[in-house]
Amino acid sequence: MYQIISLLLLFSLGYTSLHGQAYITAMGLRMGRDFGVTLQQRILGRITGQGIVSTNPAREQTTATVLVQLHNPLITRHANFYIGGGVHRRWNQVRDLTAPELRGISGVAGAELTLGKVNLSWDYKPFYHLNATEHPFESETAVSLRYVFVKKIKRKKKKTPFWKQDEKRKRKRVRAKEKRDRIKNGKNGS
Repeated sequence: MYQIISLLLLFSLGYTSLHGQAYITAMGLRMGRDFGVTLQQRILGRITGQGIVSTNPAREQTTATVLVQLHNPLITRHANFYIGGGVHRRWNQVRDLTAPELRGISGVAGAELTLGKVNLSWDYKPFYHLNATEHPFESETAVSLRYVFVKKIKRKKKKTPFWKQDEKRKRKRVRAKEKRDRIKNGKNGS
């Protein structure tokens, strides 16, 4: 499992697009089989870290998950798909000595859309409990609705300094004059 995630991340890092998600920090609700909160923070370029704390009232369990995700654009930087992985820990809310605390590895794959200050995502999250005796593999799907606290900063194009603009205009005038002279000399010489 670690090898597959590592290969996918390395392959995706080789992808040379300059696009990434349209935000730096976003936080909101995650709704699926479990209900919880999610915080997503851009770490570097197209890589984000995500923390999820969710609870399942029917099972009386709480799960904390930390993921690292690599984002790739679908159409624009506002619509992305992402893959990633991380670790999780699950415990019972009611003190039950017969139910062990579960720990393991998690994967994630999903798509997101950011419009203004709203980020909406859907994901599939498989996880494997390393210390489970029964049913070590589980998965869930959820929709997350986040508020964008910090948007991506757009870089402004550098303007050509006025003194270089003058040089550029002078070169253009000199080339135009040389062209006129060539045409004039060509007509006179025939």
